Amino acid sequence: MSGYSSIATCPRLHLNIYYNKQITINMKKIFTKVSLITVLVASVSFCTFNAANASGFNQFIGLGDSTLDSGYFRYHSTGNLALDTQIASAIAAGAVGGFAGNGIMATTTLAGKFGLNALPIDGGGTNYANGGSLTSTVSPGNVPLTEQIAHYLASVNGLANPNALYVISSGNNDLTHLTDAQLLPESAALAASVKALQDAGARFLLVPNSFRYANLVSLGGEITDSANAAEYSRLMTYNTQRWNDLSAAGVHYIPADLDSVFKYVAKNPTKFGFTPSTALASNSPSASPAFLSVLTEEQQQTYLFIDGKHLTTAGQTIEADYAYSLLTAPSSISLLAESSIQTTLSRTATIQRQIELSDKKRGKKGVNGWAALGANYLRTENDFGFPEASGNPFQGVVGADYRMPSDIVLGGSVSIGTASQDLSTGGDYTQDTQAVSIYAAYQFDRFWGNAVASYGFIQNEVNRDVQLGRFTDRNRGDADGHSVALSLRGGSDFKIGQFTTGPVIGVVFQEARIDGLTEHGMTGATALSFESQDRDSQLTQLGWRGAVDLGAWKPFAEATWNHEWNNDDRTLRTSLTSVSAPSYISVSTPIASDWGAATIGTSYKFNEQTSLWGAFSSSFGSNEADNYGGEIGLRVSF
Repeated sequence: MSGYSSIATCPRLHLNIYYNKQITINMKKIFTKVSLITVLVASVSFCTFNAANASGFNQFIGLGDSTLDSGYFRYHSTGNLALDTQIASAIAAGAVGGFAGNGIMATTTLAGKFGLNALPIDGGGTNYANGGSLTSTVSPGNVPLTEQIAHYLASVNGLANPNALYVISSGNNDLTHLTDAQLLPESAALAASVKALQDAGARFLLVPNSFRYANLVSLGGEITDSANAAEYSRLMTYNTQRWNDLSAAGVHYIPADLDSVFKYVAKNPTKFGFTPSTALASNSPSASPAFLSVLTEEQQQTYLFIDGKHLTTAGQTIEADYAYSLLTAPSSISLLAESSIQTTLSRTATIQRQIELSDKKRGKKGVNGWAALGANYLRTENDFGFPEASGNPFQGVVGADYRMPSDIVLGGSVSIGTASQDLSTGGDYTQDTQAVSIYAAYQFDRFWGNAVASYGFIQNEVNRDVQLGRFTDRNRGDADGHSVALSLRGGSDFKIGQFTTGPVIGVVFQEARIDGLTEHGMTGATALSFESQDRDSQLTQLGWRGAVDLGAWKPFAEATWNHEWNNDDRTLRTSLTSVSAPSYISVSTPIASDWGAATIGTSYKFNEQTSLWGAFSSSFGSNEADNYGGEIGLRVSF
């Protein structure tokens, strides 16, 4: 597996132990060499600063028709003077110029969730969408989608913004104005144009299907009219054709199944704040086109459609919320692997702390039994608009070790832990872990070193909420996993009276694997399926520690700087469960590349066999995570 690549190439170290002076000389040479090598590695980590690759969006670009248009004709003529005058009058009366009348477009809401704007082109933004446009066929007063893409690429000299969010929506007008024979070249033109956009550098392409099912239903949320049923069948065929052509052209896009979402809305209107009557397109409150309409605030919230075709603010919010969930869900699920990495680091630190607090003097049998309990606060941060997680991991570890006559310590431990994390976008997850660890340690003169290897089992229970306007869809899924870790740590101590102090150097190799997860939700429209994910970590640590011997009490402190070598963008493949569509790949939660960690604590010796310790640890200097907490432990020698 890839997580072992840097370990498998290391030469094996065979130790032949003889109880004579030869072991003393050999171990001294070994620790001297290991110290020099680790210092070199840690020094390189300080000389190399790699900022974590950002996965946040820095621009919103809309390409399409009235489903995205946030006010194009406020700044551009329709080619019809009378209509231009009507638009100006509507704007003066409170309309925005977009196709939600005086309401808020889904594009505006979606962009705002990421701290961006969806203002129209020439109006301060990069939303090229204009109501009435077709995919590639030119119509009076409109710019077709393919030309919108061409205009955008020309404005950036053919180099698309790789960190922009591109929302591409068209097709309704194709169905209205073109024959079936004309639809095929429109779909092919869309695929070719979007492929050119991707080839120019665009990475995040959201392509929704049409949601006209909700426009065609009768009271009760079903399509009862045969003509409407035929129209919906034609729509579904075109939806499929467009997505298939995009996939065949090699376009990597995020499919948004708006049809299933609004089908559920049409069948369950009261959950979203509508009545069976106000959810019908035929009962829309305005006789004017949406971009000329000015509704009351109540109408914008209690009707689904403005003019029988275009959504009110309430409907636009549902659309934006669903799109937001598709864009952020992979980041939420990627937190499972990151949580496992943090749990293993905490467990390893507990084992290492116990080793280093152990005295050479033990009972006659040379056996040391110990137990520790720890509680932390962990907050994983993210790019603006993407989900963060916060909560309290708990962990308990029980272990025993034996000091050989050669002063080599060999031991093992078992641990159990649980972490409940709340997601900032709604929902939570619980991760339970069980791990088996083995460890070894040796100290010669002022040089010391230890190694800890662990294998863990992981169980995850995920509850991911998707807000859809006033309604919250709850999706649940379970996924198991495992983790493997190897930590090497060493240093040198210098005694100055009662004080002991010296450098600390270490490396930690980890691999966390989370199995695939398929959600099951209330609506069936927002549930997703996630493929298995791997998180590899290669961490170097460099720091300093100190302790003071006050008899029964022994206070200690340590500070280290950590550098993560494997901080490249990690991706997660995600699939819709509501409709047949290609899976999409999204960037996972950013990984911290550099941070500090500090620990303070003390041990107390009750007698020669029994001692107690407590410690408080905290991370610092990282924009990606906050982690602090404490532990208490008990050690008994036999």
